[in-house]
Amino acid sequence: MRASFLFAVALFAGTGHGAPRAQTIGAAPSAQRTQLLFLGSGGGPPLNLDRSEPSTLLIVDGRPYLIDCGIGTMRRMLEAGISSETIHTVFFTHLHADHDLGLADVMANDFFMLNQAGSSQTIDVYGPPQTRQLVDAAFDYITYGFRAFAAEPGAIRSGLVNGVLRSPFEAHEIQHEGVVYQDDKIRVTAAENSHYVLMQSPANQEMKSYAYRIETPHGVVVFTGDTGPSDAVTRLATGADVLVTEVQREDQIKAFVNRMSEQNNWSPERTTALMNHMTREHLIEKDAGEIASKAHVKALVLYHYDAANSAAYVTTVKKYFAGPVFGSADLARYCLGPQSGSFTACPSTAR
Repeated sequence: MRASFLFAVALFAGTGHGAPRAQTIGAAPSAQRTQLLFLGSGGGPPLNLDRSEPSTLLIVDGRPYLIDCGIGTMRRMLEAGISSETIHTVFFTHLHADHDLGLADVMANDFFMLNQAGSSQTIDVYGPPQTRQLVDAAFDYITYGFRAFAAEPGAIRSGLVNGVLRSPFEAHEIQHEGVVYQDDKIRVTAAENSHYVLMQSPANQEMKSYAYRIETPHGVVVFTGDTGPSDAVTRLATGADVLVTEVQREDQIKAFVNRMSEQNNWSPERTTALMNHMTREHLIEKDAGEIASKAHVKALVLYHYDAANSAAYVTTVKKYFAGPVFGSADLARYCLGPQSGSFTACPSTAR
């Protein structure tokens, strides 16, 4: 699992959107690597013109896995030339709006494309408790746009079962820490992070926020998800080749909270509550660098940030972490393996 972290920022070439293809993306030898394609590198809400909300495509030897699905995910897939219906496994770190509201767009495209091909493919969605409700609600929502098609001869008919549109989406709720998924390409271990540390009972028993450690043939990638400082996340990330971490700037947090308070005439209590959330349930640059340093990871990638100047984030994080630090952008692509002991850019034609 040990490997060097190879860095590149590039766009995927278009692949078209015909009938569903095999689950792998690219069959050439160059596909034998692990890639990270950032479909959304910003945080939210609110929405940002330049950056989509958090969404990352992990591609292992050509097989894609989607981690989180914020607003803008489907548009970025189209720009990257990714056919969403070829992504058969989706993971949610948690169910905040900026991480899950793009799911309906992706599901709508999947449903249409699978139906056109007469495919019985199932798409699995893994996430914390309430993921099943999310998936069911999203499918119910998109069916309003397809029912009229289904009522006409020859269209969407393969999606009808006893007059009801059949859902190809199967939800799996992660109820515990530890190994939560494994196939022939990856092994996923979950740890509860501190993003909900201020949440009171009974909500904190019903809602969970996870970080994921994903072992691939070429190395280990850890996604912090949204979190505050967390010993559990540090342990999960120990020795990882790549740590993908959210990050905030302390001065920007304070400015944002104060601006929202003034614009909306908030009470001091409400202002304090948001400030506590932003400072205790998220990572500032110092926190992100210290987790990476304590965990002895090989490289750090920043996302889920307001990065008008991503270089400033990188510079500050480097004060606390001696390894390579990268500030991601939408459609940035990073590669891990297959070579060992080198740190080079991926070929721009790799998929």
